[in-house]
Amino acid sequence: MKSLPVIEESQVGTARRTAVQAGKAVGLPDDALERLAIVVTEACTNLVRHAVNGELLVDARTASGKGGRGRIKASVTILAIDDGPGIPNVEAAMADGYTTVTEEPRGIGGGMGSMQRQADRFDIYSGSHGTTVMATVGETPGPVSSSPYDVTGLIVPMPGFDAGGDAFAIRPGKHSTMVMLMDVLGHGPTAAEVASTGLKAFDVAGSKSLEDIERQVADALSGSRGAAALIVEIPHAAGKLRAMGLGNVRGSIHTSDGNQYGIPSQPGILGAATRRPRPTEHDWSDDAMLILSTDGLKSSPRVPEPRSLFFRESGIIAATLYKLRRRGSDDAGIVVVRPHT
Repeated sequence: MKSLPVIEESQVGTARRTAVQAGKAVGLPDDALERLAIVVTEACTNLVRHAVNGELLVDARTASGKGGRGRIKASVTILAIDDGPGIPNVEAAMADGYTTVTEEPRGIGGGMGSMQRQADRFDIYSGSHGTTVMATVGETPGPVSSSPYDVTGLIVPMPGFDAGGDAFAIRPGKHSTMVMLMDVLGHGPTAAEVASTGLKAFDVAGSKSLEDIERQVADALSGSRGAAALIVEIPHAAGKLRAMGLGNVRGSIHTSDGNQYGIPSQPGILGAATRRPRPTEHDWSDDAMLILSTDGLKSSPRVPEPRSLFFRESGIIAATLYKLRRRGSDDAGIVVVRPHT
């Protein structure tokens, strides 16, 4: 996922060109590219005019049909995030022509209502801590097959790099869903190569047990710089969540009544540890939410996270938590798993 600062007018054009180029790279048709340009221009203009510390995240993806067959679907998702002051009345802000700017130059005039119409998928969340706008242009893939969970993984490389060592993977099974978040030691392309090796091992493991998957990923990383990782098996019904972790990838379970429970990881490096981590078990309810994050995000946010955030879809939650907890000096990775609403 590409991260672009948007704090001054000159960066709006750069962000638009970056997003459009990403769309071309995955095969978006011309009409979708035009819509994407409008969405990005409006989002970034809002960041410059109304926000503090604006940032645009660009995620271009392709997905094939069921079972890896069928027509390729291409999409670009942009996430416009900032540190405030927030939108007092989101409903009013969605009306065409809405603006609080009284001086020139203004935006392109459509406002967020236009962004919503141009996008194939749109959502917004705002509070005193800032605003998160998520818009997707293109054919978005459906929910992960056979999994009852809404899952979003957000990976942002360290500033100055286009790739890094944070990576995530998900695999739904008949009775549970496996999720892995890893943080390879170091940064840049070399770390990204090691992370790719770990992801391939996770994928090849197929429907093996949690213990076998951990062992297979560890063996694949043996001889490399290694990684911190947390691998979690989430049941498809209330029961016991199982986890195995080494290093500083954090995990927490959030319940609907506002409680939070941590998932411990053992000291060590996956691929270099001589002793296997021991699996842990944790209570899991039908309405619980799982959050995994690497040390590129602080363990506690700069401002308290409003409870209302955790009732939104996983993409909004992940982007907002990234914004509130980002260090800005390391690769950053976060995975949010919650039931489909």
